[in-house]
Amino acid sequence: MSHYDLIVIGSGAGMNVAARAYESGMKVALVDKDPIGGTCLNRGCIPSKVWTTAADYIREAQDAEAVGVKLGVEGTGYALIRKRTWEIVLKDRTSMEQGVRATKDFGWFNSICEFVGDMRLRVEGKEHTADKYVIASGARAQVPPIQGIREVGFLTNDNVFELKDLPASIVIVGGGYIACEFGHFMSAMGVEVTILGRNPRLLPREDPEVSAAVLRGMSRHMRIHTNFEVLAATREGKQKRLVARDRASGKTYNFAAEEVLMASGRVSNADILRPQATGVEVDAGGWVKTNDYLETTKKGIWAMGDCVNRGQFRHTANYHADLVWNNMTAKDAKDKVKVDEHAIPSAVFCWPQVGSVGLTAEEAIRRGFHAHVGKAMYHDTAKGFAMGDREAFATVVVDGATARILGAHIVGPHASVLVQLVVDLMNAEDGTYAPLVRAQVIHPSLAEVVSRAFGALQHAGPGGHEHAHGHAHEHTHDNSHENGHEHAEQGGHEHSQ
Repeated sequence: MSHYDLIVIGSGAGMNVAARAYESGMKVALVDKDPIGGTCLNRGCIPSKVWTTAADYIREAQDAEAVGVKLGVEGTGYALIRKRTWEIVLKDRTSMEQGVRATKDFGWFNSICEFVGDMRLRVEGKEHTADKYVIASGARAQVPPIQGIREVGFLTNDNVFELKDLPASIVIVGGGYIACEFGHFMSAMGVEVTILGRNPRLLPREDPEVSAAVLRGMSRHMRIHTNFEVLAATREGKQKRLVARDRASGKTYNFAAEEVLMASGRVSNADILRPQATGVEVDAGGWVKTNDYLETTKKGIWAMGDCVNRGQFRHTANYHADLVWNNMTAKDAKDKVKVDEHAIPSAVFCWPQVGSVGLTAEEAIRRGFHAHVGKAMYHDTAKGFAMGDREAFATVVVDGATARILGAHIVGPHASVLVQLVVDLMNAEDGTYAPLVRAQVIHPSLAEVVSRAFGALQHAGPGGHEHAHGHAHEHTHDNSHENGHEHAEQGGHEHSQ
């Protein structure tokens, strides 16, 4: 039996904690049943963006006709895309593996593990103990109870990148961000795509207007059925057949394709660890319970990342890693830091692209905020007009009582970049949009879409629409001055409460 100062379970963002602990002089072990680097590197963010970037170029070429340019896509090269995908994954994975194996007195176990008692972990048939643990075990694809699906076979994000050739057709089960991103890539590459989402809305966690815009945009390139529940699967020759029920009408429909991709949600990997054996509680969904300091119900054990279901994004897991390390090494309770979840950003790299942070207007009203909402169309700015996109827009949500930004929701080109402007504002000073009021916004640029949205704030609650606070650069593309800079409102900008 080996004893460690710290054992970290999960080598994604968990590696951040393990590395800092080792550098501080602690005896550390790192355990992961999957390839080192976590979901992001091996099966998620990084390989999927190699795919969706290729798809973006195809859609950009097709959309260029809106601005007077006709471009043809002569063909697609999946072989090169696949080669580039594995090039970055294997390069980073190999580098990490070599690093941990070469590190003196650093325990690395590429194996399944489980708790077998109080602060005791079994790995590769041997028991180990530690003074402290960090559970960063991630999540995996959820497979709904579809009759016959395991016999028929299916893809998930775990194995889809291993495809040597793309299928001629595919049914994607699910309507969230994974479904939309893979649907975007597959359809751009010429695959016949059908998406079957169980929720009444595509991208159900997004602002309803954003969801509707994505549905319109993606429906131009594939078939999308929302509010459909897949019941059964069979195989007929090379075709995989699914029976799905329209949850609104109760009618059943048949769908056939060469492949099926499961993208119907995620489940925690905590069940594999049996954390209850050491006093760590999980909730009804299997997610590890944590308090505001990311401490579990067992003293000396912290949990972070996807397995706690408090924002399943790598950037959030990285933030969790910093917080866990701080709280683990805090000398006093007053030195501990609570997790801040008011501005967790996200992006969906489909076509159109989505960038979001914070609350939607509906959520803000439901939580009792005096919500004010501002919306601006890309097309009403000079750069947006030049790009020819008439459907893209940005929506911002502000607390009318304090001027603090509650959220932002953007759909259109570079949405992930634009929403970061709002994320930074939400974490600056007092979290209001006052810095944007004072700032010069480059003209013409898409950043003007964000400032125009804040300039269009109106009351969103009961009692009609009334203008809210001071306006932030509220101008259209036809009133800029000859020096290229937009003029401020008469008398300058003031931030009003």
